[in-house]
Amino acid sequence: MFDLDQLTTGDVRRWAHFDVHFRRWLWPVGQRHTPRQELVLAACSRNGHHREASVPRLAVSPDPEALPLLLVRCVDWVRPVREAARKAVLSKLDESTLRDVLPLIGVLRRRQVDDWMTTLFRDNLAAVLDVALALDDLESRRWAHAEALGLLPRERLLGIARRDRDLVVRTLCGTALLDRGEFVEELLAAGSPKVRTRTLTLVDRATVEAHLADRSSAVRSMAQFLVREAGGDPARCYRALPVSPAAIAGLGETGTAADAARLEQVLTDDRPRIRALAVRGLRRIAPDSAAVRPLLTDPSPAVLRQVVAFLRGKPVEVAVLRELLGEDRPLPTRRAAASLLRAGDTWLRLHTDLALLRDDDLAADARRDLAAWLSQSAGIYTAPPPELAAAIEGLLTRLPAETARRIRFTLPR
Repeated sequence: MFDLDQLTTGDVRRWAHFDVHFRRWLWPVGQRHTPRQELVLAACSRNGHHREASVPRLAVSPDPEALPLLLVRCVDWVRPVREAARKAVLSKLDESTLRDVLPLIGVLRRRQVDDWMTTLFRDNLAAVLDVALALDDLESRRWAHAEALGLLPRERLLGIARRDRDLVVRTLCGTALLDRGEFVEELLAAGSPKVRTRTLTLVDRATVEAHLADRSSAVRSMAQFLVREAGGDPARCYRALPVSPAAIAGLGETGTAADAARLEQVLTDDRPRIRALAVRGLRRIAPDSAAVRPLLTDPSPAVLRQVVAFLRGKPVEVAVLRELLGEDRPLPTRRAAASLLRAGDTWLRLHTDLALLRDDDLAADARRDLAAWLSQSAGIYTAPPPELAAAIEGLLTRLPAETARRIRFTLPR
C-alpha cells in the first residue's frame, strides 16, 4: 500500500514520478484500499477508461491530491482524458493553487503531448514570477528565466546576471542586457565568461588589453583575437605582466619559442597552478624543452597531468619510468609513469598492465587497460623484442588461462 499522506505533503513533482512508475508496479492481489487511494489508482491506471472516469471525481474532490492528479492527466496520451482533465483544471486553478503546483507544471511541460502545459505556464508567469524563478527543477527554472526576460526590470536582470548560482541563467540574463546595450561595464566586471567574452566586442582597445590576463580562457581568447585584429601583439602584453596564472597561460597561448625561457623559469614556482600552466604553454611553444622531464616527480597531480601530456609520444627512458612505478613513490607519480609506459609501445603497454595486476593502487587501472588492449589485439601486426616477449610470457600466470592463451597467440613463436 502506498503512503498517500507522504505524497500529498511532499514535493508536488512526486506525482509525475508516481504516475509513470505506478503502471510498472505489481500490486498484491486482493489488497484493500481506502476510497481516496482507489481514486488515485484509477487516475493513474493503465486503463484509459478508468483514467477518464476518474477525472469528474477528481474535479469535485476537496482532497489535496486532486489538482496534481488532474494536471498529470492534462498531458495524458489519450485525447478524451486530456480534454476532460484540462477543463477541470481550469475550474480549480487560482493564483494560490498555481503557486503550489507550479513545480509540477514545470515538469509536466516536458511531456511531448502538445504545448498546452507550456502555454498554461507562460500565460500565468507574471502572476507567479518569483516562484517560477526560484524553482528547484533546473530545466524549469532556466525556461522561466528565458520567458521572463521582458518582465524583469533591468536592475534585477543585472543582479541575476552577476550573482545567480546557475551559469546558464547568468548568461541568459547578461546576454539580454547586452542586446539592449545596457550595463556593459558592470557585466564585463562580473558577468559569466560567455557574457564577458561578448562584452569585449563593445569596449575600447585599452579595456580589451586589460582583459588579456582574464581568469577565463574564453575571455582571454577573445581579447587576444581583438588585439590581433587591431594590429597588436598579445604576447608583447603578456611579457610585460608580472607572473600570475592568467599571464603565464596567456603567454603560452600566444608566445613563440623565444618565450620558452620565461616559462621554464616558473617551473619551480611554489604555486602548482603556475607550474601546470607553464608546462601547458611549453607544450605549444617549445615541445622539445628538456626542462619539463624533471617534473615527473612533481607533487601536484595537476602538474603531472600536464607533464604526461607534454611527454606523451616523446622518448623517455623505460628504466626511469619503471623506477617511478616503485611503491615508495607517491600515487600520482606512479600513475603518471604508468600512463607514459602505456603510451610508448603496444607491447610495453601490455607488459606494464601485466606487471601492475597485483599492485594494490594501480591494479584496477591495469585491468581496465588490459581489457582495452585485448579488444584491440586482433589489429596488432608487430612483435615485441625477444627480451620483452619473455618478460610478458613470465607474467601471464597472473591471468585466467583463456586470457593468457589469447595473449600467447599474439606473441612470436
